[in-house]
Amino acid sequence: MADFHEVGKTGEAVAAEFLRFHGFTILFLNWRHGRYELDLVALDRQYLVFIEVKTRSFRGIVYPEDAVTSSKQQKLYVAAKHYLEVNEFDGPIRFDVVSVHFLPHGKRLFYHPDAFFPLG
Repeated sequence: MADFHEVGKTGEAVAAEFLRFHGFTILFLNWRHGRYELDLVALDRQYLVFIEVKTRSFRGIVYPEDAVTSSKQQKLYVAAKHYLEVNEFDGPIRFDVVSVHFLPHGKRLFYHPDAFFPLG
């Protein structure tokens, strides 16, 4: 893998492929509104799902999903509120996390549905 940005984009593509395979409809990859960004926005049955993707190209002590701190969760919540202001949706929402580990001999993906619900 080349640089940090490229690793992240590759991880998001891997996560989107995984979610599609499991029946999700991907609505947006890297949805942006001003300074707010959501990695993936998808439909899973009746749920609108905001998915944070964390990717690492090395094996460390810290798992990628551990980078979704309470501060990051609040930022995702604000981004999701902006998404809902711009795009009509009248149903349940949830926040999922996908972590992608690129290892010397392949990759591992961990999916965490309903990973958090930040308080607004």
